Amino acid sequence: MTQSFKQIISRWAPAILLTETTSSIWVSPDGEIERIPHDQTLSKIEEHTPLVCHLQATAFRLSCKQFLCFDILELYAFVRPAEFCIPTPTGLADAMGLQSPNNEVDAALILLDAAVELLKELAEFSNKEKLIPIAEVMRRGGWLWAPLIFDALGLKQDTTSPIKSNALNVWEDLLEWSEYAPEPSDLNRLITEGESINRLTEMLPESSEVRRGQIEYTSQILAAFGSRNEKDGPHVVLANAGTGVGKTLGYLAPSTIWAEKNNTPVWVSTFTRNLQHQIANELNSLYPDPIGKSKKITIRKGRENYLCLLNLEEASRQLLSTPQNGVALGLMARWISRTQDGDMTGGDFPSWLSDLLGRGRTVGLADRRGECIYSACAHYHKCFVEKSIRNSRRADIVIANHALVMVQSSRTEEEDPYQPTRFIFDEGHHLFEAADAAFSIYLSGAETFELRRWLLGAENKTMGRGKGLKRRVVDLISDDPDALKILDNILLAAQILPREGWLNRLIDQKPIGPGESFFSAIKQQVDTRSEIATNAYSLETDVEPATETLVSTATIFSEGLNSLAQLILEFCSVLNSLLNDKKETIETHNRIRVEATIRSLTRRGLLNLKQWRSMLDSIGDTEKTEFIDWLEIQRLQGHNIDIGMKRHWLDPTTPLTKNVFNPAHGIVITSATLKEESIKPENQWEIAEKRTGTIHLKTPAIQVAVNSPFDYSNQT
Repeated sequence: MTQSFKQIISRWAPAILLTETTSSIWVSPDGEIERIPHDQTLSKIEEHTPLVCHLQATAFRLSCKQFLCFDILELYAFVRPAEFCIPTPTGLADAMGLQSPNNEVDAALILLDAAVELLKELAEFSNKEKLIPIAEVMRRGGWLWAPLIFDALGLKQDTTSPIKSNALNVWEDLLEWSEYAPEPSDLNRLITEGESINRLTEMLPESSEVRRGQIEYTSQILAAFGSRNEKDGPHVVLANAGTGVGKTLGYLAPSTIWAEKNNTPVWVSTFTRNLQHQIANELNSLYPDPIGKSKKITIRKGRENYLCLLNLEEASRQLLSTPQNGVALGLMARWISRTQDGDMTGGDFPSWLSDLLGRGRTVGLADRRGECIYSACAHYHKCFVEKSIRNSRRADIVIANHALVMVQSSRTEEEDPYQPTRFIFDEGHHLFEAADAAFSIYLSGAETFELRRWLLGAENKTMGRGKGLKRRVVDLISDDPDALKILDNILLAAQILPREGWLNRLIDQKPIGPGESFFSAIKQQVDTRSEIATNAYSLETDVEPATETLVSTATIFSEGLNSLAQLILEFCSVLNSLLNDKKETIETHNRIRVEATIRSLTRRGLLNLKQWRSMLDSIGDTEKTEFIDWLEIQRLQGHNIDIGMKRHWLDPTTPLTKNVFNPAHGIVITSATLKEESIKPENQWEIAEKRTGTIHLKTPAIQVAVNSPFDYSNQT
């Protein structure tokens, strides 16, 4: 440690505070250590600004509001962004290689040791120039660590210049993703039992041994990796593997072999988020190099799990008027500069950061529903979501959740070269539940308002940045008056959809237009037929018998949606003609934009409109056989947040089979609880087939059962 650095630390000399259940450890700036009750602690923090670990938890134990302090976790997040750390003194010590504290006093003192080590690391940074603008923004936001940061960097603070507009532009240093043509794949190169068992042995940790049940499991699921014999006739294996069999490595071994030989990814789907990262960790033995592993393994999640760079940019622009947000945005900028994938829900994002800084300025920067403008965004080629999609096309193993797999499969076109052909569904006993949610339809005020905003864009300044359809495509069709006319007619037809403020108007019984009139009729029917219409919870009632108002407004609304759908269909036809007529001259980026527009109009427009119209047209029909419909007023803490009509499949595994199973070539559905052990043995597989949907397959699923090596009946 240099003499100047020692001077920095000696000049700082903070008090240290570590709270416990009923008392606190207080270390004065002079080094005096005392244990004091919480009421005395409150008076101490008014005299000295303490060093703490996790301000929110500290304030909670003291039963007080948050106070000025040096939170060691904020310094850690600045110096070591995207590095795991349990937010406790012991967790800090473990993460930083410091001696673990033996008692509460040691735990308090370790906070100062950690701060010194972090500032030393900072002083040795090679790219200090990247930190300066971020630290300056945070200083102006009132960050207490900022003076120490500048001292450690050996720099003077700039207290006169205004905040630079590009101070947090960390996205400029991110690499762009690349678009590759589909690589040739075979799909029919078979794998052998010997190859799979050898790979299984290779993947086992040194301290582990190959289990007989694990070999049996791996061998018996190989049928799913064979070549299918007919269209819509996948090889499906139902594999019930008791706890302790080792099914994760059991299915990863043949999956990795098959992916390598056929140059095509295998998709591993789970129900819970935690299992996704456990599966990824199981592959560390096969891919010990993190860089090499990142090319072979991809975790796919929904858009709402990833940070949106445009959201960060827009928040940064507001720093002149809201400089107090500089601390949170600065730490987010540091994380973005180091994150591997931008995942904020289970990746390398420290979840405790949102506790310290607030959700709005941390996880609130994720990709919000309906806000993404896709290729029209300046950050599109650095977007974490788009990068994840491209990576999954070239990976060997793609790890996702059931919901994403189902939604993606239902939207995938038959000729899509990236359509997955092999799936492993772990936690397969949840397939029915996942399918019930994924294939349900919701026709509500919020959903239809979302479509209006997507088509028309932000109609006033309070509605966000969303660009409407016209702004997204007008330059592509500017020389086609017929196309421009159809586009204008689409925007005119979209006026039937609820507009901003629709929910308040429904409460006041003053709906505007066919859409709001229909949802107003829903509200009236639910309010009229609910036993306790004033309670704080969501309200539901049957659609039938429908009121005359509900039937008449549904008919008018359906006709309007049909007109809108016909115009969108006509516009898609015009865009397809544009691609054909100008296929020799149209620039590549414009062709991609046109194709993306057609896809999005089909998925977000035509598909939704078709489903909504089928629901509207069924009102009054009391003989529905495939679906269950109901009306609902959604409430949160006693306040109405949405009003609409819901539709669920009576058997959601029907669309699961059609959209996911049938297009695939091979599937393994596995779990420790596929079979219902509490019923007669001869009926256990029948229940499993109904719960997973394999009862609908052309070719019966292969049934595999491997017992747990543990004798639960005698050992529990």
